[in-house]
Amino acid sequence: MSKVKNIIVLIAMAFCLSGCAAALLAVGAGAGIGGYKFYEGSLSRDYPIAYARAIDATNSALENHQISVSNSMDEGTVAKIDAVRRDGTKVSLKIKDRGQGVTKISIRVGMLGDRSAAEKIHDQIAAVSGIR
Repeated sequence: MSKVKNIIVLIAMAFCLSGCAAALLAVGAGAGIGGYKFYEGSLSRDYPIAYARAIDATNSALENHQISVSNSMDEGTVAKIDAVRRDGTKVSLKIKDRGQGVTKISIRVGMLGDRSAAEKIHDQIAAVSGIR
């Protein structure tokens, strides 16, 4: 009888945990446009602007922060920009068209990723594009 109770408890726990995981995923997915995501040193944000406008806003934001672009590549739906701050710190940006007027911009400052520096660039992109 004890084995049956243990099995029932394990099944009930598995059910509860799987339900919690699904709820957490739903909450995470609800963050949507406007929220930042910091992953492996890159800070990403979805912007409710067209791809071409996002590239223009990004270049303007870099110029406003006196960050020099060293390399730029645009493939039509994905762009990559390599830049350098005045102190020599490398800045890498990836711009991706997500469709329906939404563009994802990911920024990595330095080797390990400086979140606060990336947030400042994101804030400038938002200001230049008229989001804030």
